[in-house]
Amino acid sequence: MSKDQIVVVNDVKYIIKNNQDLIENTLVKGQQWNNDILILIGLLIKKYNLKHLVNVGSHIGTIALPISRYIKKVTAFEPFPPTFEHLTKNIKLNKIENIKTYNLALGNCETKVYFLDNSHERIKNNSGGMHALTNDDIKKNRLSSKIHSKKYHSDMKKFDNLPVENFDVMLIDAEGRELDIVKGGAKKISGNMPIIIMEIWSNQKRKFENIFTSKEDVKIQMQNLGYQLIKKINDNYIFFPNHLKK
Repeated sequence: MSKDQIVVVNDVKYIIKNNQDLIENTLVKGQQWNNDILILIGLLIKKYNLKHLVNVGSHIGTIALPISRYIKKVTAFEPFPPTFEHLTKNIKLNKIENIKTYNLALGNCETKVYFLDNSHERIKNNSGGMHALTNDDIKKNRLSSKIHSKKYHSDMKKFDNLPVENFDVMLIDAEGRELDIVKGGAKKISGNMPIIIMEIWSNQKRKFENIFTSKEDVKIQMQNLGYQLIKKINDNYIFFPNHLKK
């Protein structure tokens, strides 16, 4: 589309840059993206008096923006620079002051990351499916690495090494990198024991992308950190720390 537009969904304003994009088109229709997850987080905030959401893979803010009204603080990570700029503009548009943003990818190492070619047919209308790729990913010939571009880059950091403290709920949507994120943040997660809602790719999708970890590996890692699986909503898994009363 030639000109950005603004839509309002549940009293939250969003800038629309591509009305053919899967997520943005949902907003244009007046529908909330990931509404079931938004409702779940809202219920958890109310029941457990949660104060600080860490939103990994925040995209343009479809969770961070509406949930910021009901929680004291949101820390939002979005690695892809154009989407990060879109996110920050949406925050400014809504005059929200309790969202801290990071233009970073999270993982289990500290390095540069690159991205898929956002003009490629596979991704141009599915910005939520954008992947961050390390040089190691590219060398391993992940399927996504075949359509990567070095036009945009960002940094990958371990969550353990970042100044984020006192968080009690975490949402992770990282396109197959969830195990690396948890491993790279194991100390902080163990120190805070937040409720964790995590999209976990199926083994079939992992195999398709040449990701050499399984869905079961993620679950085992969570168990080792003192978590139990409580519920599953589509590909989103809700983990509670063992000590938390359900």
